[in-house]
Order: sequence, then structure tokens, then C-alpha cells
Amino acid sequence: MTTKQLKTDKPTLAGRAPVGSEHKFEPASLEAAEFARLPAVRGRCPISFLSRSAIVDLGVVVPGLLVRLRKPGAIRGAVLVHLPTLRQYLRDMREAQLETRVQS
Repeated sequence: MTTKQLKTDKPTLAGRAPVGSEHKFEPASLEAAEFARLPAVRGRCPISFLSRSAIVDLGVVVPGLLVRLRKPGAIRGAVLVHLPTLRQYLRDMREAQLETRVQS
């Protein structure tokens, strides 16, 4: 999707929607979804096979990877992973590694 395209429908989410935000997302398969929740504790991301903590750490380095949802005044919330950003980051890392191998 280019930056000039305006998306007017609800964002898609793979898996269970955060409590209180069910009306904000459309359910979708993992392949077609725009967002997914962080994996469970000690779980792995089904796309990158990274651990939950590795994805959170990656969210510090990759802008726009994580979206934090929290109701006003709430202490806890939900963290969503923007799947197109994650996929693009993985592709960029692969390309950088391939270029390094070719130059060696």
C-alpha cells in the first residue's frame, strides 16, 4: 500500500481482539492481517519465530513496529505488532545479509 492510498475500513487483526477494542478491528487470517497480538509469554511469533521479548526489543529499533493500546486511565493494555512493518524489516535484513555475502 502506498502512502497516498487512504484506508477507510477497519484495520484487520489476526487472533483475538483486545478486550474493549473488539469493535475497532476486523478479524483476518495471519497472512492477510495488518496487525497481530504479541505472542504469549514463552511463545514465538508465527511469522518470524522470534520470542516475545525479542519482538519488544525490536520495537525499540524499528519505528512503527509496535502499537500499544490502552484505555484512558488504565494501567494495563495490549501490544499489537504491525505485520507489514515486520515483514519489510525481515526482507531488508535478508537483502543486507545477501549484499554482505556477495561483497566478501
